[in-house]
Amino acid sequence: MSIALSTQLSAQTEKGPYARIALLRPHDGDTVDFEAGYIRHLEWHRQAKDSWTWFGWTIWAGDRQRWFVYATFGHTAAELDHPVSPADDERDNIVNVTPHAEFAGSALYEFLPALSRGTGEPQSTPRVELTTVELVQGSEKAFEAALAAEQAKLQGETLWYRMIAGGPSPRYVRLRPRANLSELLADPGALPETLIAKSTIEILSLRPAMCYHP
Repeated sequence: MSIALSTQLSAQTEKGPYARIALLRPHDGDTVDFEAGYIRHLEWHRQAKDSWTWFGWTIWAGDRQRWFVYATFGHTAAELDHPVSPADDERDNIVNVTPHAEFAGSALYEFLPALSRGTGEPQSTPRVELTTVELVQGSEKAFEAALAAEQAKLQGETLWYRMIAGGPSPRYVRLRPRANLSELLADPGALPETLIAKSTIEILSLRPAMCYHP
């Protein structure tokens, strides 16, 4: 009996490899109302007893400055099939979020532990570097092999994800959570440039009031 219960609890708490990373673009001049509306929407998640953790960051440096990144990590495929009350979630979004912002993209990713240092869920640090990489077609295996060869040398939390759906493929993203800008600037995080068609580096600021922890 105790072995069966232990196995059941382990299955319930085991983290999956999948992450959803999405973007909201606040309307010009509407940032304050957007943030207030988003915080109200997170309260809906709390009242609905959502079991997922949601991170929230504002893009501080990049072409998409002041856009909002929200994400959830560590899910199994079965969990992704069962988000909390989708219809009610949409209704609350329409009331509190969409009057002040537009949904600007959403993608599904798979965490790649062999290329990373850390777990599939980033630490809640004040800053995080978001690097988006689009590869030369057909170079996925070579790219992952190059990163795997350097994995043991990683000095700080470095999380790699492969995009499954939601944009041009092949695409990868890297998250590097850090306490401050100095730590990010001290370690530029070199990439295998010859395999990359396009890369974008943005610095995000964590917004604790716009995060949700069950």
